[in-house]
Amino acid sequence: MNVHEEMTQLSTEHTSVSENEVADPYDPIDFFIVTRVPVKTYRFKWILNQFSNISSNEELYSCIHSSRYRLKLIKYENGFGLFHVCPKQQDDTKETVNNSQIISVFSKFQTLTSSSDLSLGNRSTEKSALQEDSSLRFIEYEVSAIDKYGRERIKWTACFSETHEHHFIGVFKNNSSEKIFEDVLTLYCCMKVTKIPETEKQNLEAERSLQNHCWQKLSQDLKFMYKNSSNADFILIVETEEILVNSSILAARSSVFKKMLHHDKEQKVQNPVAITDVPLPAMKRLVQFLYTGSVEEAAKDIPLQEVYDLYYAADKYEVMDLRKMCGTTLMSKASADNANQILLWADRHSDEDLKSQALNFIRLNFETVVDSDVWRHFTDNETKLANEALSFCAHKFKAGVGK
Repeated sequence: MNVHEEMTQLSTEHTSVSENEVADPYDPIDFFIVTRVPVKTYRFKWILNQFSNISSNEELYSCIHSSRYRLKLIKYENGFGLFHVCPKQQDDTKETVNNSQIISVFSKFQTLTSSSDLSLGNRSTEKSALQEDSSLRFIEYEVSAIDKYGRERIKWTACFSETHEHHFIGVFKNNSSEKIFEDVLTLYCCMKVTKIPETEKQNLEAERSLQNHCWQKLSQDLKFMYKNSSNADFILIVETEEILVNSSILAARSSVFKKMLHHDKEQKVQNPVAITDVPLPAMKRLVQFLYTGSVEEAAKDIPLQEVYDLYYAADKYEVMDLRKMCGTTLMSKASADNANQILLWADRHSDEDLKSQALNFIRLNFETVVDSDVWRHFTDNETKLANEALSFCAHKFKAGVGK
């Protein structure tokens, strides 16, 4: 969509709003426009040795690679002047200053903006720098002149818009017999370059507009709450261990726990609930997930059976996001020896997604799976499900789906 089409669309949308209708400031937006003013700051030091030996009316130029950032110093009989030199025209291919005239020496050059790499004497880089700074708007200078004892004797500030003329920064005249800058003249320069404001349109992804990493802190806080049994008001007894939990959190995260933990508000004492069909490790992982939304050992190599135990617990307590995570983990551990077991678990829990993945795994590894002793034992005990798997594979093969 070009700019004209976008403006037409916006105009059409605007006219469809009645005059009496006021836009809600909290209505969702399609995109936003950002305007910024690019500013770059450079600091460098220009040292002129044997300053008193420089001839009067001599023109000295700083050696920064871009002529846009070049300074010119003119030596007078009793002082000097400092100027900003504007860029050259494109047809100006000859140097106006001989290399012998450029006797300035940089003992220290530091750039504060990481996006600008100013090297010395690079002609190709100079050309690209001029193109890059074509949007330059104005320049600010702050220059201090330091004598051989390190004392600041002069300080100039200047600000000007960019034109094709040289700009005056400052002049120093010494009417006394004392030669302040006899041996060394050091100029500390701070240059701030401000460019034309840039405006750009940025599309807004509604699904991510409010996303941030605060949920990680929330998860950590709730994990601390779980580990320290803070605000626990209920007890789950699993095997020989008691798990202290906050009934409100479990009820909010699981509809099954909500029904189980529902009680009369006037009842002061709650009886512990015994969990007999879920192993202790799986129950601990389930409760931790209900608190934090994550499983601590998720990145570790949990055995297949323990993954299924957690899958079973998630399905029993209707924590469907955890069940899906466990199903994905089960398939990541699928092999010719356990594919039939995963298929059986999926069928028992009426998990069509997991069942479909298990059937496709068997189809893709058909010869290896059906030739195993595990499969033969499976067909003897789960004949109906085994025949369903074979029918699925035969249908796919007949339809031309490759292995």
